[in-house]
Amino acid sequence: MKYIIVTALEDEAKGLEKYAPVVHTGIGKVNACIKLYEAILKYQPGLVLNYGTAGGISTMSGLHKIAHFVQIDMDVRALDFPRGVTPLTGEELPIKQGIVLGTGDSFITDTQKQLEGLGIEIDMVDMEGYALKKVCEHHGVDFEAFKFISDNANESAGDDWKTAVSSGTYLFEALLLNNFGKSSLKI
Repeated sequence: MKYIIVTALEDEAKGLEKYAPVVHTGIGKVNACIKLYEAILKYQPGLVLNYGTAGGISTMSGLHKIAHFVQIDMDVRALDFPRGVTPLTGEELPIKQGIVLGTGDSFITDTQKQLEGLGIEIDMVDMEGYALKKVCEHHGVDFEAFKFISDNANESAGDDWKTAVSSGTYLFEALLLNNFGKSSLKI
């Protein structure tokens, strides 16, 4: 299987380079787009696996596969578009079936305030997932994302994330071994 692993930070991916080329994008949607776009051109993967941390909105914990992605900081309600939908693209909010990840360029510490007006229940939040998915769609590359809940997207989220940033890597490594094996791309 020809795949690469993409994470925002090195701390999220220690040891994963023995399975596949690992691309660290840095934090945020713009950085994620630039680095993944370059990596797809370089490696020509058939699959991009995203692993990273996320703030939990519900009572979930652990590692989860993402079913839907919403760009939570896209807010064009003043022009009658739902929050989370990019205007004039044909995009719609998904029907909630499975885990919904909200991606935005803000670290969420107050879900009531920062997620107000979204027309879909968000299960967890990150800062890269939606952008990575869009780059893969552009290139016609398969994409799967797995997020480890590192904090509860509340007032203690910053401290909790710093403590847990590398805590879920062993869960993702087990998932790699059981479901994907080693990539055939040169590491």
